[in-house]
Amino acid sequence: MAVAASLVSFAGVAFFNPVLGALVPALQDEFGWSVASIAAAMTIGTVAAALIAPVIGPLADRYGARWMLFGSIAVMIALLAALAFIDELWQLWLLYGLGRAVGVGIVDLAVVVAIANWFVRARGRAMGLTMIGTRAGMSLMPLMLAWTLGFGGLRAGFLGLAVLVAVLALLPPLIIRRRPEDVGLRVDRAGASTASAVSADEPSDADPVWTVRQALRTRAFWLLLLGTSILMIVGGSVNFTFVSHLASSGVDDSTAVFALSLWAGMGIIGGVLGGELRQRLSVRFALPAIICVTAASLVWFVMADSVWMALVFAVWHGLSFGAQLPLNRISFPDYFGRYSVGAIRGVTAPVQFALNAFGPLIAGFVFDWQGSYDPLYLAFVALLAAAALSILAAPKPQVPEPEPT
Repeated sequence: MAVAASLVSFAGVAFFNPVLGALVPALQDEFGWSVASIAAAMTIGTVAAALIAPVIGPLADRYGARWMLFGSIAVMIALLAALAFIDELWQLWLLYGLGRAVGVGIVDLAVVVAIANWFVRARGRAMGLTMIGTRAGMSLMPLMLAWTLGFGGLRAGFLGLAVLVAVLALLPPLIIRRRPEDVGLRVDRAGASTASAVSADEPSDADPVWTVRQALRTRAFWLLLLGTSILMIVGGSVNFTFVSHLASSGVDDSTAVFALSLWAGMGIIGGVLGGELRQRLSVRFALPAIICVTAASLVWFVMADSVWMALVFAVWHGLSFGAQLPLNRISFPDYFGRYSVGAIRGVTAPVQFALNAFGPLIAGFVFDWQGSYDPLYLAFVALLAAAALSILAAPKPQVPEPEPT
């Protein structure tokens, strides 16, 4: 399950911020479009993802992620192939926007639901393994783009992505099932060995049953939503501007792309470490600690104006941001259980996706206006501090009484 989810997550990266960010110089050279206008494709797609998430979440709870993911990967392959033939800005907005909507609003959401339903005791470790696919995509796709753009231009870049996604991610969704109980297996529980794990009709404090309405009535829900939503706007902006910030600071394009690949590669290690950290420490304490390390790295990024400083940031932020991702993804399942995780994420996703959508767009406007991302990054340091405090102030609520049927 974790390997299949990891490969699917790898495919979703084709429509993530670092990949479009790596394409910005080529799109500008080819068509003369501004950074903000290119970033608008990400904004359009993420807003669309926010609109469909409330529908997709409950469907994933009820029917599972298998066919949802298979169809989504097929659509993404077709969209990447179509992007190879664009020559107008509206075509980028339409095709990349649709791919982003599918990748975030369906694929990302469904993967979280699948892992949350299959694992309780080992949820952090499983999500950390899943993050290997995401971070590997962020590492390999920009490198592949740098190679294909060099000899074949944008058309070769997009077609290469389509082939890569088809080869690695089209079939793995067929392995995925809704819950272990659907195939005669038992979910693991905190404090229980695999052999003594209990079945789904025996809820426990480690695997509580919450409805969306019950979760919304808790203080912890809103504090957790505030903290994790801040992470979405900061992460989306920094990932999108990574290459262009280094380029504007005097680092050559090839070195900037290599630093991005190193950053993503370190994120593989960070993702595993973040998952393991959750096995030993609750999300309430683990996630704020990692956020503080991430905030400190942004101060360094503002000062980075040489190759060695860029590489230090790639390692530092790559590890911390990589560790942050699995903890962020499992935060709501850890607080409110696995039974309504899709429906709850359908409520939280519109807020998080909307903020994530406008992060790259705001960053593009700041750069087009100021010629630098530095003021934005310093504001992000303060926002990350607020996110850490918000999550730290959110103890797990008491498990509710079952609602009357």
